[in-house]
Amino acid sequence: MDRWPDQTRFMTTPAPTHITDSSPTGFDRNGQTIQGVFEPPNGFVLSAISRNKLIVLVAIVIFALIGLGVGKTREITYTASATLQVGQVNPNSPGFFGYVQSSASLATAFSRSIAAEPVLATIQDKLKLTPAKAILRLSAEPLPQSPAFRVIAVGPTEYAAVQLANVAANAVIAYEVQSNTANPEAASLLEEYREASVQLQHAVANLAHFSRDRHTSKSVLARVDAEKNAAGVKLRAIGVAYTGAVTSQAPRNGLISLLAGATSASSDHNSKIKLYGFIGLLAGVVIGCVAAVLRERRRMSRPPTQGSGG
Repeated sequence: MDRWPDQTRFMTTPAPTHITDSSPTGFDRNGQTIQGVFEPPNGFVLSAISRNKLIVLVAIVIFALIGLGVGKTREITYTASATLQVGQVNPNSPGFFGYVQSSASLATAFSRSIAAEPVLATIQDKLKLTPAKAILRLSAEPLPQSPAFRVIAVGPTEYAAVQLANVAANAVIAYEVQSNTANPEAASLLEEYREASVQLQHAVANLAHFSRDRHTSKSVLARVDAEKNAAGVKLRAIGVAYTGAVTSQAPRNGLISLLAGATSASSDHNSKIKLYGFIGLLAGVVIGCVAAVLRERRRMSRPPTQGSGG
C-alpha cells in the first residue's frame, strides 16, 4: 500500500517541457538538472528580426548600395530599330483587310532574311563588321497584325546602333529585291523556248523536204505536217509561259520599303542600375535576416549567469 502514493506522485509529475528561448535547461523525472538542445519556438524568426532591426537595416543599405554600384559600372548597350513595310498600304482598297493578313505572313518570312549571307556581306563591306559579330548584334521581329517588321540593332554607342540598324535595313531591302526579281522559272522556260524553236525549225525543214519529193505519200506528208504544227503549238505555249513568268516577277521597287529609319537609340543604363540595385536590396534582406537569427540563436544558447553564494 505504501507504493500507491509513490505511483500517484510519479503519474502526476509533469513531463519535462521542450527547451525554449526562455529556458535553456530542463529537469528529468528525478528532478535532476539537464542541459537541453535549443529549439526555436514558433515566431522565433520574427522575434529575432524584431530585436535586431538595426542589423537587418544596415545589411539592406550596404547590399543595395553595392548593387547600384555594380549597375553603374556595367557596360552600356544602345538599341536602335528601323521599320520595314511589305508592299504598299492603301486603306481605301477593297481587299485591304485581306492584304494586311497576307502581308503580315510575308513580313514574318522576310524578317528572317536579317541573317542571310548577302545581308551580312553588305554589312561587313560597309561597316567592317564580321558576320559573326553582326549576327550577335542584330535581330528582327514582325509587328503583330501588321504588314511590317523591325530590324533591331545594338551597339556600344548610340551612333553605332543607329548606323547598324539603317545599314542592315537597306541590305534586307536590296536582298529581297534581288531574290524576288530573279524568277527561277524564267531561266528554265527560256531554255525550253530555245529548244522548242530549234525543233520547230527542223519540223519546217522536214516538211519542205518531203513536199518537194514527188514520191512522198500523203500519209507521210500529213505526219510531217502534224509534227510541224505540234512544234509550233509547243513553242507558242512556252512563249506564253515565259512571258507570264517574266511579267509576274516582283517589281524592283515597292516589295519592301523603308517605313521609318533609325534616328536615335535607347540605353539600358538606368534599367541595369535599377535591376542590380533591386537584386542588392533582396540580398541585403536575406543576409540581414539570417544574421539577425544567428545572433539571437547565439544569445539564447548561452548558459544563464549564476550569482555566487554569500
